[in-house]
Amino acid sequence: MFKRYPKKKKILYSLIILCFIVLETPLILLANTTEPFVLGMPFFLFWNLGWWFVLTGLFFIGYMINWGSAESKEADIS
Repeated sequence: MFKRYPKKKKILYSLIILCFIVLETPLILLANTTEPFVLGMPFFLFWNLGWWFVLTGLFFIGYMINWGSAESKEADIS
């Protein structure tokens, strides 16, 4: 299945899945503390916002690399 994907896409997809795992599984309980405060926020809130910024950046990179190009739209049609 992954033979047709270039190395960049494999890395990008793996990083996106890793971010979702960190945010949506019980691993988030590792950061479930109020101390220390980071930028005036409890650590738990900072942890969530930090990972969401990383995930948003990965989606933007994915869009700029291939998802937003005309080639990918033509490949989806055929």
